[in-house]
Amino acid sequence: MTVNSPLLKASGINKQFSGVSVLENAFLQVEPGEIHALVGANGAGKSTLIKVITAAHQADSGQIMLEGEALNCRNPKQASEAGISAVYQEFSLISDLSVAENIFLGHSPKTSRNLIDWKEMQAKAQAILDTLESPIKPKAIVRYLSVAERQIVEIAKALSYESKVLIMDEPTSSLSEEDVQKLFKVMRSLSAKGMGIIYVSHRLEELPQIAHKISVYRDGRYITTLDIDDAPKSVIIEQMVGNSISVQAHQKRDVGPTFFEAKNLSSPGKFSNISFEVHEGEILGITGLAGAGRTELVRALFGADPLPAGELFLDGKSIKIKSPRQAKANGIGFISEDRKEEGLVLDHSIGDNINLTVLERIKRGLIIPQETENKLSNSMITDLHIKCNNRQQLAKNLSGGNQQKVVIAKWMATKPRLLIMDEPTRGIDVGAKSQIYGLLKTLSQEGVGIIMISSEIPEVLEQSDRVIVMAQGQITFCGDNENLSQDQILDYATSSTSFNAA
Repeated sequence: MTVNSPLLKASGINKQFSGVSVLENAFLQVEPGEIHALVGANGAGKSTLIKVITAAHQADSGQIMLEGEALNCRNPKQASEAGISAVYQEFSLISDLSVAENIFLGHSPKTSRNLIDWKEMQAKAQAILDTLESPIKPKAIVRYLSVAERQIVEIAKALSYESKVLIMDEPTSSLSEEDVQKLFKVMRSLSAKGMGIIYVSHRLEELPQIAHKISVYRDGRYITTLDIDDAPKSVIIEQMVGNSISVQAHQKRDVGPTFFEAKNLSSPGKFSNISFEVHEGEILGITGLAGAGRTELVRALFGADPLPAGELFLDGKSIKIKSPRQAKANGIGFISEDRKEEGLVLDHSIGDNINLTVLERIKRGLIIPQETENKLSNSMITDLHIKCNNRQQLAKNLSGGNQQKVVIAKWMATKPRLLIMDEPTRGIDVGAKSQIYGLLKTLSQEGVGIIMISSEIPEVLEQSDRVIVMAQGQITFCGDNENLSQDQILDYATSSTSFNAA
């Protein structure tokens, strides 16, 4: 290590995807033995920065230094071998292999005949687990471990590379409070031995327990680094929000009676005890930080994922939704957050995509009348101002905003009573966003109830009549959109205490 050099320093990091800047002059510095929290709202650039540091992404420009030496890793394996490892929220373990096999996957100790040295691998795995004060046995099969135990195995994998820097991405999101404290004990032990830990978390209340410093990111830019003693939650939120985004006041409008209710919905590990209602003509905004359980909730509402517990009511009558077909039959439409994978058949025409949801309604026996099909798709193209050559143009050749309009069009064609829209403006330009907002207003004026999931807090504040904030799979706020601010929503989104203003 160069004298007085930090353990890790990433500076001047720039990264674009498809011409869109996601990191701009990013900076992060970690000292030996330091637990350094990395925080920011959704889209702040945290995940991209981590992937650049671990060489999962290559920066367009900038420099990463480890112990004063420049790093030029081309992939995560090279980064691990250099001393930088990551434990992600989604585990990368192979369930049917043993703990030891997972720890040394890809770099197992070998005998003189270049065969796996099973005895040495077991011994080394045991030594690492002893370092972590873990009772897990090297021969245990990962499938039978708890979530907390799998987390320890992931950390053991990182230690098998003799890591100098350990990145932990939302490591406590699925852990009980008891397991969180055990993890913190492990982190403090590693820190005391000189390891630098980059700790990414949305749980701001945890940071005073574990972090030494906090770096804040916003809109792909480094904002500031604070000592933990100078960073109460209110200060962190102020730095996360900043003054860069102006929010137009929501225009209050009259809505109709309640027609859809969800009561006590739960799905283990995803969300618990969720209850809310939707009124005719209402836009109900659901927001929260990554991993809050928003998408999991609405997928279960639509029958795309199982709903183990809870009740759904339509016009006061109990309904069962176990598949998207049943959801559609009850007048529910769903616009997925991933339009390319789940919302469109990209190699088919605009017309085919629009008519896909209503084939059963418009067909005559086994025949689909071409005139009816053309009339419907042409009408939607006109009404939604879809910019295209004609209805025969392939969906994959449209811009992102026009692709999104096609997805909306195909569900509008079903004449839904409730339309679920998951991140409806993600990845589209400002002009297309404005047009989507216009469609939301039109649909609500026609009496359609809309559930809009969005990571963009200003969007939620501008478009929603009522707001639900989720954190850790639970509702932490539900109430009218009156005098709400970005700061308040971020406070609820990083809270473990529920508040219902409805």
